[in-house]
Amino acid sequence: MTSDTVDTVKKPRAARGKRGGSLSAKIAVSVVLGLYALWVVFPFLVILLTSLTSRTQLDSTMHFVWFPSPLSVEGYKVVLSEDIYSQWIYGDSMSSLLHGFFNTLWQVVPPTLVGLFVSGLSAYAFAKIRFPGSNALFLALVATMMIPGAALTMPSYLFYDAIGWTHSVLPLMIPGIFGGAGVAFFLRQFFHGIPNELIEAARLDGLGDFSVYVRIIIPLSGPAFIAQGIFMFIGGYNNFQGPLLYLPDHPELSPLQLAVHLFAGGYGNPAVLCAAAVVALLPLIIVYCFLQKYFTQGIAMSGLKA
Repeated sequence: MTSDTVDTVKKPRAARGKRGGSLSAKIAVSVVLGLYALWVVFPFLVILLTSLTSRTQLDSTMHFVWFPSPLSVEGYKVVLSEDIYSQWIYGDSMSSLLHGFFNTLWQVVPPTLVGLFVSGLSAYAFAKIRFPGSNALFLALVATMMIPGAALTMPSYLFYDAIGWTHSVLPLMIPGIFGGAGVAFFLRQFFHGIPNELIEAARLDGLGDFSVYVRIIIPLSGPAFIAQGIFMFIGGYNNFQGPLLYLPDHPELSPLQLAVHLFAGGYGNPAVLCAAAVVALLPLIIVYCFLQKYFTQGIAMSGLKA
């Protein structure tokens, strides 16, 4: 057997070995990812099944019920139509959870939209406008991201109390309209990928920087804005500490998270508590399902265009 023949025999064997190793690695990765997915989904499954379990079945056992029989929606009836807090706080029959949801919308959506616009404006300045000290200012902006939010809780409260903003929604809304350092950072990464020639052509046509941002940058950066907007909305939607600090005397202004907390303190039925959690989680799931494509695209392109 010649050396050429030996090489010919060895190459397919080596290729088969590589394919076998690659297949084993893919199987291992799939198993690990599958176990991780089960780990993430398991708490939500527990909450969902518990919300569909009757009070009688829950009282008859001290263990988690995997297969509720029969399926019961009494927890959802209490949350949506038999709420004991709705008449006491709001003076009507609408569920306090629904009131909390609408309070969350008008308290979170306007700061999110305005803050997203302002963050994009600062990101455009850092990415596309040359001015002295831009790098130093950007480093200072990024440095603020290293400060733990908990460390600013007490100074912020003292400041808002000094200017008379406590016991109102102002501390929950006004700071958000000035944007966020993290949002500006990610948008700046995305804006770097927009050709400078396009901006220069717009300036030659007579557009100023603000017009360039509104008419060119924003339309070209839709996925990035949507991704960061989702992050900002979820942050405000899940905010519990802020309303707890600033709205203790105004239960009628309580957002959704405080409404869920109210159920936790007033109902001993686990099915009711889990039903309230499912109802509170449902809007976020709907938002993610509709905007998933833009969300993943915006995050990926923000990292690739650095």
